[in-house]
Amino acid sequence: MGLKEGFERIFVKKEGIGVEDDYWDLDIEAYEEELKEEAGVKMYIKTAELTGLYDIPDLKKEIYAGNILILDISLAKQDKVLVEKAIKDLKMAAFDVGGDIAGLSDDQVIVAPMGIKIERKKMSGK
Repeated sequence: MGLKEGFERIFVKKEGIGVEDDYWDLDIEAYEEELKEEAGVKMYIKTAELTGLYDIPDLKKEIYAGNILILDISLAKQDKVLVEKAIKDLKMAAFDVGGDIAGLSDDQVIVAPMGIKIERKKMSGK
């Protein structure tokens, strides 16, 4: 049974529903996947903060999922080794998927998935 049918069974009043039918365990992740497929969403732009090495696996997971990642490194900047290791790992992940990585400012890095190239020159306001 799909999630839509589950929602219909919850919110549409039917005659003779027993106590066992009143409770439904809904899988939110499955519902989000259905929404993503219906809306035609292929990627997300996600923001994250780098606070330690334990953040890197989750950040790499987002890159491999094909999402654009805007990373705030301001909290980790006092540890130069951490920032260098994180950027190196993210750069390798970006190149693995055919993506790109660039600094937006001193405190922000953007990682793009396959098919997106980051322009390094700033546009003129003219």
